[in-house]
Amino acid sequence: MHDGPKIRSLERGLKVMRVLSLMGELTVSEAAKQTQLPRQTVSRILFFLEDLGYVERKGAAKRYRLSDQVLALSEGVRKRSWITHLAKPKMDALCRDILWPVVLAVPRNLELEIVYDTDPISPLVMRPAPVGLHIPLVTSVTGRVYLAHCSKAEYDAILKSLLRERPSSLDNVDLSPDLLKKQMLAIRKQGFFCAQMPHKAHSSLVVPVFDASSIKGVLSIRFPIKAMSVVDAIEQFAPKVKACADTISMELKSSNVASYL
Repeated sequence: MHDGPKIRSLERGLKVMRVLSLMGELTVSEAAKQTQLPRQTVSRILFFLEDLGYVERKGAAKRYRLSDQVLALSEGVRKRSWITHLAKPKMDALCRDILWPVVLAVPRNLELEIVYDTDPISPLVMRPAPVGLHIPLVTSVTGRVYLAHCSKAEYDAILKSLLRERPSSLDNVDLSPDLLKKQMLAIRKQGFFCAQMPHKAHSSLVVPVFDASSIKGVLSIRFPIKAMSVVDAIEQFAPKVKACADTISMELKSSNVASYL
């Protein structure tokens, strides 16, 4: 049986490490604000991580950052990850070309999770979508592209599981079930989706990424509706985003990356 308090402590420690990974350097107060944990709790976590060698303080400024020792925790995954070897360099190149930030999300427990973004190199980041952020499958443009390219069996299973485990997750869907299915077919036929969800201040242009057997994740760019229309985004960027996703897919399907996660 799991020890509840110890599991919660581990969860909080990982949360602090993730925030440091995303933000770079933080004071105790800044880390507490970012994690929404009590300042005293964050202070204890940082002191403990410093003792273990995973966190270091920058001079006398009382700012904390991750140490090089954390790299050892990801070495095994880093060597095998298709995200690192295939997606990242192509996404970085796309971002430098179109300037808008590029995001990669993969399925995680009835949602999509952002696993890489080009925010650090994009000059047009207005509202960050950080690594680790979870995106709903049905009520987001990103999620609908993933659903549209699932097999019928997987699509039906996901909706059934959502209704069973999270009954309220479909309450705010802007389309009836029949219209939603029609939209899925249209997205699949078009090969991408660019739209603004109701009550959102941004739009997304999203393209699927495939491995040899099924959809692997989705590649997207995100932009404020005040900056660019959906029509302009499709005209200017859809071919480039799709070409990037197609290249990643092609390499994922090839034999030399068969062992990647």
